[in-house]
Amino acid sequence: MSEPKFKHLLEPLKIGNYVLKNRMCVSNSLPHFLQGPETYPADTVMAHYENKAKSAAIVTCMGINNFSHGKQLPMNLDFGHFPDYDLYDTNSQNYLLQLADSIHFYDSIACMGIFVGPPSAYPLMVPKGKQGKADPFAQTKSLDAPPPAEFDLMKIPAHEDPTYYTEEQFNLIADSYAEQAGILKMLDFDMISIHMCYRANLPAKMFSPITNHRTDKFGGSLENRMRFPLMVLERVRQKVGKNMLIEIQWSADDLEGGYTLEESAAFLNEAKKYIDIVQLRANEVDHAHPIGFELEETPFLKFGEYMKKNVPGLVIGVIGGFHYPATCDKAIAEGKADIIYAARAYISNNDYGQLVLEGRDDDIVPCLRCNKCHGRGANDPFVSVCSVNPCIGLEQKVARMQVPTKGGKRVAIIGGGPVAMRCAMYLQDRGHTPVIYEKGPQLGGAIIHADYAEFKWPLRDFKNFLIHQMDKRGIAVHLNTEATPEMIKAENYDVVIAATGANPMVLPIPGADPEKLFFAQETFAHPEKLGENVVVIGGGEVGVEIGIYLSRKGHKASVLEMRDRLAADSTAIHYYSMLEEAWEAEPNFTGITGARVAAIKDGAVEYIDKDGNTQSVPADSVVMSAGMRPNKDLALSFYGCAKEFYMIGDCKKAATIQQGMRSAYATAMRI
Repeated sequence: MSEPKFKHLLEPLKIGNYVLKNRMCVSNSLPHFLQGPETYPADTVMAHYENKAKSAAIVTCMGINNFSHGKQLPMNLDFGHFPDYDLYDTNSQNYLLQLADSIHFYDSIACMGIFVGPPSAYPLMVPKGKQGKADPFAQTKSLDAPPPAEFDLMKIPAHEDPTYYTEEQFNLIADSYAEQAGILKMLDFDMISIHMCYRANLPAKMFSPITNHRTDKFGGSLENRMRFPLMVLERVRQKVGKNMLIEIQWSADDLEGGYTLEESAAFLNEAKKYIDIVQLRANEVDHAHPIGFELEETPFLKFGEYMKKNVPGLVIGVIGGFHYPATCDKAIAEGKADIIYAARAYISNNDYGQLVLEGRDDDIVPCLRCNKCHGRGANDPFVSVCSVNPCIGLEQKVARMQVPTKGGKRVAIIGGGPVAMRCAMYLQDRGHTPVIYEKGPQLGGAIIHADYAEFKWPLRDFKNFLIHQMDKRGIAVHLNTEATPEMIKAENYDVVIAATGANPMVLPIPGADPEKLFFAQETFAHPEKLGENVVVIGGGEVGVEIGIYLSRKGHKASVLEMRDRLAADSTAIHYYSMLEEAWEAEPNFTGITGARVAAIKDGAVEYIDKDGNTQSVPADSVVMSAGMRPNKDLALSFYGCAKEFYMIGDCKKAATIQQGMRSAYATAMRI
């Protein structure tokens, strides 16, 4: 038998009385749309976790948020985006037993995340020196009023201040952790993962000097600050005994003014008396969900390397950007981690673990790190859906939907963008023969610009993955070929799919000459063609990215937006990533909201401000970023060229990548 391609990642590991079948672990992550209002894991949730268990050694479910002594403390128990499974309800307990059993079926460790009271909102990281600074994306609002709904929880009640609690209340909370751990053990879970990171819970708040200003035995010195977190862990271990694995999710370091990496190691050396595993994370939630302009592939691996050297005897797990198995394998081989946690890899690929086991890493779909899977509140028709995997949440149906057809059909696809390429892959999997016609010299369509903007590397990886798949699968691609209805009809295809995309929209503004305007793709590819002063018309996510990109290239960019906030269509995490970049780019970046463009003139753009006054901003070049208009007429010109005709992607309705991927999948499954 040949040695597996990723032998270190796939090597078993003994932890306590358990033997992990490999080193692949699933973190407590759940696409929000899967769980409804039920107080137990829905069938879709169980199918989702069961699918992960087919390959992963540890499957961590998300999550428990009960507090047995809630009446004795004035607490808000709504943790926002985490499911609230009721541990004290017999019906819920039955479902939780089924969940654990479904994971055990594949010889995986069934783990449940615990977010015990009092939960608190995720803290918003505001860079040093920016506290109290106005939000440059919204001239009339401050950072006290963040835009997306998920950040409404940022207003932390006074009772969540660590100085509020008495020692008696600390004991109640610690006992609640232990009580819930005991119930989970009774429900046949093998492991619990206690959330102690991001200063988003009381143990984390107590350890960080940023939030813990107490002067009694629970504050001040390192010994005092670790007292309550250790109290929790000791109570939990006493409750569950030696035969249940205990993990903590831990921020390895803190922001400036917080605890150090050395203090973190000192705590873990004490904590290892009670725990088996530490899952190392970031110092803040927005770093934990890496996205933005300075994106690292595995930003927290350095923490694993440090703790491996300084906390002997504790199993070190690391999360954050571990998408490619070669990276995971190398981290373990070099002794920087014992186990690797992933979340988005299992969301962007239903069969991620199986692909790793088979050594088919070039078939793993790259994650865009767009956070749509966790971005509740984004302005999308699908509240939380993966941008690259339309099958997520359909684990119960996929096997039935993807059954190969009898007698494959010849399918012409007009257009060579990402939706077209993904549809071709799905069609081939179904037994059909797709042929792509692209009028340009390269595949990629609307995401070709990712080749030019360095911060777009996740999108570039996705584009290159699709192009590689066309070559690997032998899918016929005709570049520099502008298909015509006559040409397609003459080839006698069984099916025609139009994926003709969309063109940039030009608003009916006096002076808006398309020949003199710039658009996103050309702007990213050739910023040197633009003058010193650039006005971007349209302040959605793309418009803001263009403005920041140009300001980084030395231009002075002004972004005009009719709404009262820039980037209102972005997820919260991406919003604040762009916000930080805008701060750094000042004064080269200016956002102007409530601005209705009145005219484009030589050297200036005029707009009407929110008070009805006419204003002017210098403009050597103008970039139009006002959305896209579907190429519907071109698409419909191919109607009647074959017995079956479909439209997919932007030509049907200008939309997001995630909506395009869904249309590609749904259409392929119909043929």
